[in-house]
Amino acid sequence: MLHLRSSFFRGFFYVWTALSCLIWSPLLYIPGVPRHWHAAFQTRWSRSVRFWLKLIQGLKMDVRGQEHISRSPVIYAMKHQSMLDTFIMHSILDDPAFIMKEEILNIPLYGRVCDKVGNIPIDRDMGMKSMKKMLIRSRKEMDSGRSVIIFPEGSRARPGEKHPYLSGIFGIYKYLKVPVIPVAVNTGIYWRKGGHTRQGTFVIEFLPPIMPGLQKQEFMDQLEKTIETACDKLMVKQENTICV
Repeated sequence: MLHLRSSFFRGFFYVWTALSCLIWSPLLYIPGVPRHWHAAFQTRWSRSVRFWLKLIQGLKMDVRGQEHISRSPVIYAMKHQSMLDTFIMHSILDDPAFIMKEEILNIPLYGRVCDKVGNIPIDRDMGMKSMKKMLIRSRKEMDSGRSVIIFPEGSRARPGEKHPYLSGIFGIYKYLKVPVIPVAVNTGIYWRKGGHTRQGTFVIEFLPPIMPGLQKQEFMDQLEKTIETACDKLMVKQENTICV
């Protein structure tokens, strides 16, 4: 029964996303449409997915550490375990800018939405040239009042996996000179890549900020230890109580 519910939700999710983008698509190609209109669309779509997750799949969200959410622009360094991570933050934070793989822009309609919203694409094969463009764009978005979200591992990790933290997170931390707020998740337990979605409550946990001014190794060690320790705690607690 749970697998049937999961399969139904997965199909519904893609149909709902495609339909939402189709309804919005005329505004994606009209010059002069304000960026905040597209951001508002993405926020409403993200919130609607949360609603359908709860209604169809029985999957709810628990946001912890909300006292660490900043009112001024900062960098959010987020563990990446699930597709959920790529959009759920739009329903929590006010108009964030995601640093994302450039190839996402090639996804029909959804890629266009990401571009119009003002997310920050990065070509991971172009090295320093791409890094420089990402830093300049991040500064521009932050100067306009937007926080930046980055996945410091650069790719999705299965629950319990640890990928090397890439130096790009230190580059943006050093360049922007703003606090980095680590974000721990256990989303991979409930929405696995290539697997079924599960009912229960996934957690997004905001952790105490890392202030500007640290040297590279100290910063990287502190960031990784903070995120991975918090994620490990979420893994142990939730895997002991999960509904399968």
